Amino acid sequence: MIEMSEAQRLLAAERQIATEFARGKIAGAMYEVLLEGMEFGPCELPQAEDREWIRGAMAVPLQEATDAALASLSWGMVRALERAPNGLLDRFERSHRWQELGWE
Repeated sequence: MIEMSEAQRLLAAERQIATEFARGKIAGAMYEVLLEGMEFGPCELPQAEDREWIRGAMAVPLQEATDAALASLSWGMVRALERAPNGLLDRFERSHRWQELGWE
């Protein structure tokens, strides 16, 4: 069997973990954290334009944080699998080899 490099493992993990579904879930959770941490409702910011501006300004930091979270999670899983006991990494890679070829 062809040995996968660490970079190939990371790409494979990112393809499996960093899906649109995952992005939506993580971004939603982070949005909730922002809403909880930064109050900007009508009591705090009476002008609707101010509230809308802040909501729009949150988009870029949310996207960046989501990307960083997914990259960190993927990298962490690769490191964990590389330390797995008793050939688990080999079995895991064999079970996902068709995904590497773009076959689901």
